[in-house]
Amino acid sequence: MELLSDIRMDLTTRTLLLALLAFRSFDCWPDGAPFKTCINRFPKHHGQNQQQTPSPYVIRINQTTYRPSQVLQVTLTSVNRTAFRGFQIGARLSTSSSGEDNDVIVGEWISHDERTTRLQYWYPQKSGTKNCATHLNNNDKEEIVLNWKAPSENVGNIIFRSGFVMDFDTFWSDVQSDEIVSELGSVSKPPVTFRPPSGEIRFSTSGCGRSKGCFLYPHNCIGDSCQFGVTYEALRRNGSVSLRFELIGRADGYVSFAVSEDEHMGEDETITCISTGSRNLIQHGYNPERHNDQHHSVDLSDKIVAKIDGRIVCSFVRPVSASLTYVQENRNKNYADVTDLLRTFDLANHFYIQMAWGEVYKGSSVLKKHVEIPLVSPRKVNMLNNDVVFGVGLPAYLKAHAILAYFAWIFLTGCAMILARHYRQILSMKFLGIALWFQVNTLPRYQITLHRGSMFAATVITAVVIIIMFASLGEWSVIATNHAILGLTTLAVSIVQIIFGVLRPGLDSGRRPLFNYFHRFLAVTSQTLAVATLILGARLELVPVDLRYSLTVIIVVSVASLLLFEILLEFVRLYVIIRTAAYTTRVDDSQLQMEGDKKTSPSVSMDPLKSFVLAVFALTAFASFIVFSAYVGIA
Repeated sequence: MELLSDIRMDLTTRTLLLALLAFRSFDCWPDGAPFKTCINRFPKHHGQNQQQTPSPYVIRINQTTYRPSQVLQVTLTSVNRTAFRGFQIGARLSTSSSGEDNDVIVGEWISHDERTTRLQYWYPQKSGTKNCATHLNNNDKEEIVLNWKAPSENVGNIIFRSGFVMDFDTFWSDVQSDEIVSELGSVSKPPVTFRPPSGEIRFSTSGCGRSKGCFLYPHNCIGDSCQFGVTYEALRRNGSVSLRFELIGRADGYVSFAVSEDEHMGEDETITCISTGSRNLIQHGYNPERHNDQHHSVDLSDKIVAKIDGRIVCSFVRPVSASLTYVQENRNKNYADVTDLLRTFDLANHFYIQMAWGEVYKGSSVLKKHVEIPLVSPRKVNMLNNDVVFGVGLPAYLKAHAILAYFAWIFLTGCAMILARHYRQILSMKFLGIALWFQVNTLPRYQITLHRGSMFAATVITAVVIIIMFASLGEWSVIATNHAILGLTTLAVSIVQIIFGVLRPGLDSGRRPLFNYFHRFLAVTSQTLAVATLILGARLELVPVDLRYSLTVIIVVSVASLLLFEILLEFVRLYVIIRTAAYTTRVDDSQLQMEGDKKTSPSVSMDPLKSFVLAVFALTAFASFIVFSAYVGIA
């Protein structure tokens, strides 16, 4: 009892905390932005985009030039006394010095107001060198003054870039200072590793399995028919080995490639190609858990990004072995401890390949969380080999969930309902005293009927597919909320239908007509809810776009076929009733009695047609199940 009480208290506490968090609009990071956003200064506030209007905040520097090791005073201030609550700032190489939109933060912050500011560091700096600064509390601020020390060597011209947060929903992530010119002049630019989009890049599957390895989707695609893909080819130069990668993906913002020890997201190296209207770049990253952190991309070279025919295409060269220094942040109330964790990814070993894609936040290169399920290789791959593998879009538990649900509510219940309504007379022969339409077999203690057994099986399967999802996910999926609610409602109505059937009155009861009406109403309701659930499931955003369309068409065509057969059989039933009535009025009662069993009911003559319709329906329903299973199985 104490354990149950603790569980109830824990659930209540969590519920209250979630409710409070939902209404607190600006306390997510009151003691400073996380260090991992030093590179982009973008607060991910529930998917909120940054402001597109000019920032009311500016960065002022006390000098327009600098020398190595010189200290500059940097002031963050409001131009119209509009207070800000959060900020994050660092010095970057200007594009005139780096030749590209780089991810290098230079210099260090040496003094600050400890009541308002906390210092941080971001790659590739070592612990102790603070190259990033952020707020320490969420109090209103109109001005922050910091002192920045230039690197000991000349790095060329620089700019300061800062993010400002006015409130939870209002922020600017890339406010820039004027360019600060190096008094020692410009430095020689590093080797150009990024080339603008050009016609020289074109994703190709030529050579897959011979001169290069390939990861492709959908199954058995070739060349332009591949919607997503990664090719990798070993480059041997001067005794060293690198890998040249090419990526393609149908996406509006980014397509990302990852290597992982398992099939799930977490502790993975990622390389992401971004192409928007104003930005083309490649990011190196790391998935510590179920999110992605941008990393310093010093190990990547020969980077090219383009957008061709609505698909992002990119290529880059990466050493066979590369290490990432992931900084784990342990946040306390007034400070954050950090721990350096070295992660080495040697592609001479075997890894799972993963691909994800999605959008970026407006006006930035910050990745939004992907919606569609990532592709995963069916096995681990050694990228020095020239293997060809095809990506799996749906995990096994989702495939089982979809196939079992379709079998239960399109094939199983569809056949059972038609048999129950239209084939009682044809299957009226009795076995051990029970009509065959109503029975499959009889066991010593249980009667398993065709009608009741099918509906009971459908209910059990529905419960199983729901359990599969909760057991696999371990949590409620926000994306699939409507689908899940309809599925649970379908299960509830099915259970009520079973209970209602067990309590049915006898054939001679005055309540039997009322029972028949509600019994049929519950059957139609459960079938309708189930079909709606299937369609919502097929249309979920996490399902690949092409698969959404295919599965929806199969479900709609199958349901339309069921309705068509139902309408056809209803016409047959009405025809038989009309014909029987007309025959009865034509024949004298005494003549009917004389002829006795020699007279054949006019309804019998329709049995061959109904048998043929039943066979066609069963074959159609089973064929649709096979097609649905095949589409889901190869996804």
